[in-house]
Amino acid sequence: MNRPLWLLAMLVPLAMAPGVFAQDLARQPTAFTAWLDFQSQTRELPIWIERVEKQTLDAGPGQTEKTVYRIRFRHFAGLVDDVLLRVYFDDEPDAQPVLSGWSEIGAQVLGPVTLGQGLGLPSSQTVSVPMAGVDYVDIEAPGDGWTVRGVLALALRKTETQEGLDFGGTAAVTDPFGNAAPAITGTDDVLLFGRVKATLEPGVVALGMGGSGGQAAAFDFPLDRPPLIALLTFEILNADISAPPQLSVNGKDAGDVNVIVTDLADPALTGAIEAERTDAVYRYGGWLKCQKVIPGSLLTAGTNELLIGNPGHPAPVALRAIEVQLKYTPDATSP
Repeated sequence: MNRPLWLLAMLVPLAMAPGVFAQDLARQPTAFTAWLDFQSQTRELPIWIERVEKQTLDAGPGQTEKTVYRIRFRHFAGLVDDVLLRVYFDDEPDAQPVLSGWSEIGAQVLGPVTLGQGLGLPSSQTVSVPMAGVDYVDIEAPGDGWTVRGVLALALRKTETQEGLDFGGTAAVTDPFGNAAPAITGTDDVLLFGRVKATLEPGVVALGMGGSGGQAAAFDFPLDRPPLIALLTFEILNADISAPPQLSVNGKDAGDVNVIVTDLADPALTGAIEAERTDAVYRYGGWLKCQKVIPGSLLTAGTNELLIGNPGHPAPVALRAIEVQLKYTPDATSP
């Protein structure tokens, strides 16, 4: 059967669309950024990094062997005055890497900074390095240095920003891959425009350690009256970005928690094949922000319980900065 001419006129542009909107693939310039993969012998170094060295130091009597990764810099005043080093490592107990900065004559001008918290999970941490007087940076790890994957090195520039006089908290350094700044929790409940913010747990809570991947963390808090709506926020370490945590509120399933994923170029994101998983599993070796909106109907006057669970996969995770916001009408929360 012949198609009407008006239908043919619509089909032709659609068929041509892939060619019309195709774009060339351009490599993003990174003259002032370097990914230093310590597990690889080949690296592309920007001109402001002279070289990367590895040295294994013999253990003395009663001491443990250690490995030092040394990053040597060239100085370009006014161009590379400050450097951000983000170290990617396995945060093993009693085996945390230590970062320090030195002058050429051996004077220590930065650190030592112990990285991580000994959580036993893949992690990453950033250190800002003022380059005045720093000729090289050492990253020291026990044994053969296997716990340190590498370093992302970025030359920083200063920009001017503004924030409200009553609202602080602007990050000192913007994450290159859009990750949120670490949360700052308080000890008191805070009221603002009908919103009550309360910290449920400021510290670190481990889930699934010892192979119990389905373990959950419970948090109880009392309410005089249920809110109109609530928002749960926390940060997660070693998250499987395709299998987010799950939330239960007072025994009722509230669904998946939203994990705010960074740019997929972030070296903290590593993939692996896991048993009984069809697709590659990508976990984030760093802290990611999580959010979940809770309908007010799931909360009640009296004691409420939130249950945050790992979705049952074998790798453990850690949670921190667990906080809840409760929204009321402004007049309902007036002192």
